[in-house]
Amino acid sequence: MSIVDNLEAGLAAALNGRDPDADLVGVLDALDPTDLTGEALAAYVRGRWRAHNRAEAQLLAGLRELGIAQKETTGRLASSDEFSGDEVAALLGWSRTMASRRLDLADDLFERLPALGDALWRGELDEPKVRAISELTTDLSQDHAGHAVGEVLPDAAGLPVAMLRERLEEIVLAIDPEWAERRRRRAEARGRVLLTANPAGTATLSFVDTPAEDGIDSNARIDALAAAARQLGVLTPINQLRLQVGMRLLNGSTAGMTDRDIAVQLAAEYHAASTIAADDDPDDRGPDDGPDDGPDDGPDDGPDDGPDDGPDDGGPDDGGPDDGGPDDGSSPDDGSSPDARPCGDPEDPSDDVPDENPQQGALDLPDLPGDPDEDEPVARERRTGRIRQGAVEVRLRLTTALGLDEHPATVPGYGAATASLARDLLAARHDGEWRVVLTTPDGHLHHVLLARRRPTRPPGPRGPHRARGQRAPGAVRCGAIVELQVPTTLLHALDPADHLGWGDLLAELRHRVDGLEATGQLGRPPDADAGPDRRRRRRAGAEAERWVRARDRACVAPWCGRSAHRAEIDHTRDHAAGGPTLTWNLGAWCTHDHRVKHLAGWTVRRPRPGHFVITTRAGVTHTFGPRTILRPLPDPRPAGRPRPLPDDGPNITDGDYDPDWLAKIASRLATRSHTAPAPTPTAADDVPPLIDDPPPF
Repeated sequence: MSIVDNLEAGLAAALNGRDPDADLVGVLDALDPTDLTGEALAAYVRGRWRAHNRAEAQLLAGLRELGIAQKETTGRLASSDEFSGDEVAALLGWSRTMASRRLDLADDLFERLPALGDALWRGELDEPKVRAISELTTDLSQDHAGHAVGEVLPDAAGLPVAMLRERLEEIVLAIDPEWAERRRRRAEARGRVLLTANPAGTATLSFVDTPAEDGIDSNARIDALAAAARQLGVLTPINQLRLQVGMRLLNGSTAGMTDRDIAVQLAAEYHAASTIAADDDPDDRGPDDGPDDGPDDGPDDGPDDGPDDGPDDGGPDDGGPDDGGPDDGSSPDDGSSPDARPCGDPEDPSDDVPDENPQQGALDLPDLPGDPDEDEPVARERRTGRIRQGAVEVRLRLTTALGLDEHPATVPGYGAATASLARDLLAARHDGEWRVVLTTPDGHLHHVLLARRRPTRPPGPRGPHRARGQRAPGAVRCGAIVELQVPTTLLHALDPADHLGWGDLLAELRHRVDGLEATGQLGRPPDADAGPDRRRRRRAGAEAERWVRARDRACVAPWCGRSAHRAEIDHTRDHAAGGPTLTWNLGAWCTHDHRVKHLAGWTVRRPRPGHFVITTRAGVTHTFGPRTILRPLPDPRPAGRPRPLPDDGPNITDGDYDPDWLAKIASRLATRSHTAPAPTPTAADDVPPLIDDPPPF
């Protein structure tokens, strides 16, 4: 190591270990960042960030004091009031709304959540993360909010805001599952549609407080229809294409049409417009000559092992995320078709399909032009590295699916979901691909199984909104993934006879785990004994892909939360440079970070399986290990009595009938009736009316 390297290493250690006070600011002011490189420059930026966070805490403290200050005295009001924001707005030229938001955050940090304020003061968290935590705990009582903050703070500094919000949502739901379910159901009762005008002359159409399952399914259907139109050669940017699909489904122009008809019509209109444009301008080759900013570029009809024109044997290599569908060659289904073949068909003896199979996975609509005639056409996707659209993934603990606990689940791309909602999503995807992820006692990947059996399908229609699990004629078959997580030791303790409807699945899993243990394969990757042929092949097998995606959970870059089933499988050591196609040399990378890896000069090493060392273009090194699959969750907190739901605020029904009007005026009616006899106490009187409940904080 050179003298310069030694000096910079010492500088980095000195900056990283200092408190973000005036002394640190003085040291930073004496440094010129243009003279720094690598880790020293990273330490400079990190020090400035921590000092900035403390300055933010000091500003909030000053704003709070100004909001409660009184003229010519150091005495203060007891708390902020409706006029406190005016003091700040007048001084700084802010709007009253902006000033009030900052004052609310200051009150939270100095009164309700002091541990969060301390983290901002120490420079460990920045204002966006602090605000996210404050907002997500607003509905909680003070003791529950403090408990949730204590649970999330140890991990908060290393999580991006989106991942921090998801983690905190899980904790909030776990603290009081019954209260969370009541909150969800009451919010659904306020569901509405809003249309607002934008300054550019466009419109925003919003579905507010829609039932989560309906929202997830609707979004997946739009994704699947857009992907189907893509396969017919529609190269419209993907966001525009999704918008077109959504508007067609709502504005009545597709009434009576099947999803297949909609995709074909979109394709016909696109190609007709392209033909007209080409006729008008013979020098313009049409939309195919420009880059496509969507997630996929249409099917590649060439062989999988052919040459590629991008970095590292083709940029997005290894087949991409052909993950939303069954990797064993069966056709995935989201459970919407009662006659669909389950993804894990128990009668299919093959659990892995050769990579050269051009029909592995599923995405296309049945009967699209160019499909071979079939009595029962199935959806297909060629393994060409395209991002899978329309696949809904549900991750929950096996014990939650069995009803043994109420731990929250996760729907990647949506967020945390209550246990009740997760079980509804699971039942609606009865015929999807069911993966059982076995974990070690500390929550890391131990083994992955593709379940061949399913629990007994619950009878009757599901839910008050619609008969879930039913599919209209010609509707899209989109992939579905159900991931059941369970420690291997706990699976052994579950008796199939104790769980009605789940006995066959539990018995199958225990039998397969016993077989893996007997042969010494339990806990070993599927390609642990792969020979030279497997190592040299360009694309991973289906089992290996499932293992990598289950292990990585999301994009390998720790600051990215894109789900692994929408990411691309990439070699750490390039395949073209002799890197083997084995799980220890593979990782899930989203499209953007995959391009950064190849085009921005990053280097990636794997000191051992599941561990990554990334050195960026600036020379900063980031080291991280495998992600935890089963993270600890707090035990439900005793509430003493039913906790009040948050105040709804002003009536936003615009004159529509309010079903809660009687409860809202009950206390006022009681105060006007001076001669009314006192009511007879009942057991129900232990719980005050909603309007009389104290605020939840």
